[in-house]
Amino acid sequence: MAKEGMRFTSGYATAALCSPSRAALLTGRYQQRNGLENNRLAETKNMGLDLSLKTLADVLGGAGYATGLVGKWHQGVGENKEYTPLRRGFQEFFGFYGYETSYTPATLIRGEETVRETRRSTVAFAEEACAFMDRHGDQPFFLEVAFSAAHTPLEGARKDIVAAKFAEITDLNFTDSPVNDAKRRNFCALVTELDEEIGRIMAKLNAKGLDEKTLVIYMSDNGRWIGLGGNNGPLRGGKWGIYEGGQRVPFIWRWPGVLPAGKEYAAPVSTLDFMPTFAAMAGTSPPQEIDGLNLLPFLRGEKHGAPHGDLFWKLNDQYAIVRESWKAVRFKGKPNMPELYELSQDPGEQKNLAGDKPEMLEQLNMAWNAWNATLPPAFVPPKPSPAKPDQARSNNKK
Repeated sequence: MAKEGMRFTSGYATAALCSPSRAALLTGRYQQRNGLENNRLAETKNMGLDLSLKTLADVLGGAGYATGLVGKWHQGVGENKEYTPLRRGFQEFFGFYGYETSYTPATLIRGEETVRETRRSTVAFAEEACAFMDRHGDQPFFLEVAFSAAHTPLEGARKDIVAAKFAEITDLNFTDSPVNDAKRRNFCALVTELDEEIGRIMAKLNAKGLDEKTLVIYMSDNGRWIGLGGNNGPLRGGKWGIYEGGQRVPFIWRWPGVLPAGKEYAAPVSTLDFMPTFAAMAGTSPPQEIDGLNLLPFLRGEKHGAPHGDLFWKLNDQYAIVRESWKAVRFKGKPNMPELYELSQDPGEQKNLAGDKPEMLEQLNMAWNAWNATLPPAFVPPKPSPAKPDQARSNNKK
């Protein structure tokens, strides 16, 4: 896909974990503005993505597109169906509501009904994506294929892939921390199977003659979890963190005949930009209060320079801002230990320039503080009621 499309070398998710990242992608708004600042909100009964907000599926469905979601949702559990995909603009859904599912067998949802799936989930999701294109390939469509690979649980890799391609892995001392050989082999095999099934989707697109009519995007919702076999090298850190390995992700746009093939784009872009870009492609308007922007004029060469002034991150007590190639990092518990990196020269964030560039550091921190002041208070889900003591414990007390 990178050879046939554009690879964004500074393509960012808005969070280093899944639910907030997906919420921002679907709305074009920072997750702090849409009620899903952390994973817990999407996993709490009767809570999820702010019901007052329009999603990409709402906007594109309103423009006449068929809309479908295959795979992971993680924007609200199923107890309250108002938070589920079919109530948030998607006309079809096959996948799971929560944060993970087994690779085989799996309990999944078709529409709003529970089904037992015996296919490997990675295969099932690819086949369902192909079936969606068979049904809707003669009209404009928006299809999100949110594979679960290579998320936990990670015990389900195909042994034939491990044996054929990764049996000789022995040296795992990469980036931040080593993991054992078995974990690394397992992770690599899950990603390889994912790659094969993406190939199935691309072959279907080609067979139906939709290549030059379809923008295909490949990306991850956050960086890899290093302790479970992922590798974000040469970037520092990974999932749950504020360094580049947590939110700078693989980010490829492929659209033959429209976007140049084999080109790299270095300016920072974000999943926030999907909403306004897709709306422009569909000839409609995005919601007014969004944080993303339409990338097409920049990709076509009609506009020049970096699309964004600043991009912001806030995850628990970790804060960051990126302005072109500069990045400032702060931790709430370490106010006197600021960090500043020049990413074009130091993508691995190894050389802290805070002492050398105090004016740049101050400018970035002031900009982050100004952005933070515009955010609503962080929402904290209610704690579950304390469990009642069981009968045995009551009898023991007696």
